[in-house]
Amino acid sequence: MGSVAGTVNAVQEGRFQLVTDDGRVLQFMLSHRAAVEPQDLPQLQHRRARLRVDYRDSRHMISGVATRVEVEEREQ
Repeated sequence: MGSVAGTVNAVQEGRFQLVTDDGRVLQFMLSHRAAVEPQDLPQLQHRRARLRVDYRDSRHMISGVATRVEVEEREQ
């Protein structure tokens, strides 16, 4: 299990790409157990919302599985 913060760079159905604060680009597949629905992802990308993503690695995919996605408040 891991956790990372960043902004959504790309979305395709239930998959998304997150750019972290240190510039890494990570691929995720949204878990059906996550509170966020696939149709919510494009709006989060458009708003450039900062997200905290809890994920687990998958042995069968090159992306992580996002088990929890939360919108973080930006500091003013």
